[in-house]
Amino acid sequence: MNLISTIGKMHGDIIGYNYKVFAEYVKSFDINNIFITYISENEYRKNRDNYKEIMLLEGNFNLYFNGIDCNYYNEIKNKYEIKPLNAENITKKNILDIINTVIESYLKGYWKDPETVNSDVTDSVFRAKHKFLLSLNPDYEEKYWLPLHNKIYENILSIKNSIIISDIESSFFYRDKIK
Repeated sequence: MNLISTIGKMHGDIIGYNYKVFAEYVKSFDINNIFITYISENEYRKNRDNYKEIMLLEGNFNLYFNGIDCNYYNEIKNKYEIKPLNAENITKKNILDIINTVIESYLKGYWKDPETVNSDVTDSVFRAKHKFLLSLNPDYEEKYWLPLHNKIYENILSIKNSIIISDIESSFFYRDKIK
């Protein structure tokens, strides 16, 4: 299995990994089955314009989507994500916002091409972020994020000889599972 990370709308900001480069990179693997981890088929059909990277692949590949019940996982996510209801949670949310800003700024400077986006450095950054999140909000990680990704991984295994397209933040999880 091959895994390729998408950076979503940031493809518009990274010249060496813009939408066209992303699509050409996927095509270079010469595999027809693509498993998209980060969105359900229903969600994609409702909001196609928000997923230009998938639109570029349609018609050229057999596309398979994550196969999860998004409503179910969104309910869990809403239950466990940090809500700024008290001083402690406001602080946690602010820390998380700072971390996300620093990560995005760093990676936008580091990413130059498909190889740097799909690198051990990128995976290490997000692996460290999720280790920190586990200490900041263990319920979110243990009851939402990990079960969601484990379920998607189970669905990935049903599609043989495929390219896995993952959102950039989740790629480390799937790469670790594939190894």
